[in-house]
Amino acid sequence: MARLPARRKEDGEPVNGNRDVIVVGGGPGGAVCASALARHGCRVLLLEEALFPRDHVGESLSPAAWDVIQQLGAGDELRAARFAPKAGATFAWGDNPWPWTVAYQAPDEAPATYQVRRAEFDAILLRAASAAGAEVRLGWRVNEVTCSSGRAAGVLATSPDGQAQRLAASWVVDASGAAGLLSSSLGRVPGPPELENAAVWARWRRDEEPRAGEYDNSLLVGRDGTCYWHYPLDDRARMATVGVVVPARSGLPPADGLEAFYRAAVSSCSELEPLLSGAALDGPVSAADACAYASSRMAGPGWFLVGDAACFIDPLLTPGVQLAVQHGILAAQCLVTVIQQSAAEPESIDLYDHAVRREYETFTRLGRNLYRAAALARPGGTRAQQGGAPEVNGQAAFLSLISGLPRAELGARLGSFIGYRKAAAAATGSTITLGEKEGYSFLTWLFHQEELARARTGRRLPELGEDSVLTLAPGVTMGEHLFVPSGGDSTLLRRTAASNRFGDRFLAAPELVALFAVLGAGCPYGEAQRRFCEARLIPEGACRAEFRNWIEVLADHALVEWRPAGQEAMCDAS
Repeated sequence: MARLPARRKEDGEPVNGNRDVIVVGGGPGGAVCASALARHGCRVLLLEEALFPRDHVGESLSPAAWDVIQQLGAGDELRAARFAPKAGATFAWGDNPWPWTVAYQAPDEAPATYQVRRAEFDAILLRAASAAGAEVRLGWRVNEVTCSSGRAAGVLATSPDGQAQRLAASWVVDASGAAGLLSSSLGRVPGPPELENAAVWARWRRDEEPRAGEYDNSLLVGRDGTCYWHYPLDDRARMATVGVVVPARSGLPPADGLEAFYRAAVSSCSELEPLLSGAALDGPVSAADACAYASSRMAGPGWFLVGDAACFIDPLLTPGVQLAVQHGILAAQCLVTVIQQSAAEPESIDLYDHAVRREYETFTRLGRNLYRAAALARPGGTRAQQGGAPEVNGQAAFLSLISGLPRAELGARLGSFIGYRKAAAAATGSTITLGEKEGYSFLTWLFHQEELARARTGRRLPELGEDSVLTLAPGVTMGEHLFVPSGGDSTLLRRTAASNRFGDRFLAAPELVALFAVLGAGCPYGEAQRRFCEARLIPEGACRAEFRNWIEVLADHALVEWRPAGQEAMCDAS
């Protein structure tokens, strides 16, 4: 594992008397970020106001979150905690009267991930950060981020004994959750109306274990604008969390009426009845605002936002932990890069902001489709009148639901994505499986393809002809760019690549370099084709189809445009 070189004065004090990073908040995002930083030699202080263990909502881990946790070495302790394996999810959604199930792995495979009891889960991650070398202080309230010369320079905090202290650091990571120490002052952009919700939830416990396999899956129900979740929390299926999501405009009762409201809502959901038979409430009923938002900025001079401090989407599919740990790892990679190479700061900040914002946009689009479908009423007639339950491909049903695509169109778009991913996998010697992680990758790809298509339509490109004048699209550059590494690498990678105005980056393959050389000259199509084929040492007759395909692909990715035939070209002599 690569570690930072020691950066100390001769007297042994840290440079400028500072720590490298102060992390505010000990939830999953803050703990993962502190752990990753400490594992790579950074001097990290984590401050958390609560005294652990403390409970929290958001118990369902995605496979992507589980991968990060294993990468940081906390997997064995989490397995030993006997959390509930996340075998799959059963949906009863919208106008479909029949439930259907998405399986996360084959029955004989190891669990893809787990449902967790957050008090124990968060404590495990915090211990991992401490074991990695981060200094962890509980019971410390951070009041503000201090600044110097236009950048974050530390925090003003109150110790458990009430003493105010000014703590210095080169960087501050705000992982303070929805309170948003920094983002609340930066300004937040609200999400779509479909994600303006409120959530009420509680924990249930049963005295006897159910039959094996009876309650292994998550259950998600959404009809007539109200949604419900049921997540088993331990491998004996004796404990579960049950939540209700309602539109924020409906309003929640005051605290003294909250339990009655919750019980009535849970009782109205027929799908929950068999799961809660023999179970009783185990603790208080909790409620919270669940409206989506994103900070106006995700990072800046001296600071990064992680987890709910950066953005929040939805309590139902619980993307919060996934995004928090992914933000934590990416922020750590950016910080290690900048600490080693200070000149990389502006680009590292831009990369982080772009990556976090794209994840947020993907999940808000997904959530919007989900809640729109939940608003549909059940069709007329009973299940008996409609015949037996049909055979349903759960993965296809789920992707259709969250992509907003009808089944027929989904198949074609999914085929394009799988072809694209297989080509990428073949180049790296890996394989792909269309599970939960690849499903979300498909949505990210799909939604961005639609964005690119709108951009191409918006430019109103004329028909591509043999004498069209080819040019690079606005905002396109070719040069050195930072990339996020795969695996456990500590720093961002610098590679020669092309970039479009959306921030997409494309490694500089020989064909791309040759295309940029001719496109930058502003030549008519025929002359650009001749130069490209000449540079590639391919006879022009055999090269025509390849050149045309490249131009279409580059246009689809906002890298190339063309002017109508007959307009003046600026083709340099060659």
